[in-house]
Amino acid sequence: MYSKIIGDSGYYTRECELLTCQRKNKQQGSALIEFSIVASLFFFMLFTVIDFGVYGYVKLTMQHAVSEGARYAITGLADLDPDTTDGADRKEAVIAKISQSSDGLFSNVMTVDNIRVLDIDGNPVAGFGESGELIAIHLDCTWPISSPFLYPMVDDGKYNFTVSATVKNENF
Repeated sequence: MYSKIIGDSGYYTRECELLTCQRKNKQQGSALIEFSIVASLFFFMLFTVIDFGVYGYVKLTMQHAVSEGARYAITGLADLDPDTTDGADRKEAVIAKISQSSDGLFSNVMTVDNIRVLDIDGNPVAGFGESGELIAIHLDCTWPISSPFLYPMVDDGKYNFTVSATVKNENF
């Protein structure tokens, strides 16, 4: 092997240059292949972490919104109703409070039909309950994923989650 590198005459010759060139040609492109494998794994992990981070932010924001809405609901007030032409409606006021507290995510993750208000036995409650009643407010939310790698792992490419708050209405 040593003689091939040096050459038959013991000196560096044209034969050595050809052998060195052949070795370089065999390795050409291997760095590109290695980079593409490592880069694809890196981007997979990066997009997955970002997607889970955004999902966590959305879920915590909606949990905060339902908590704020529940805190407002226990007071029995209706002063936040956006449409007061037909009298203040407590249900609309609580929904407005939830929407205000959601940092603009309310319309992106759910509709008003996805709000469930249940009593202690799990029965639906009209509005947000009566004075002194124990209620649970549930928001059924959906958030689309952005990472194509996670699409097959979730239902229809969307995270479905529920945030809840349980409170006892004050005497109003």
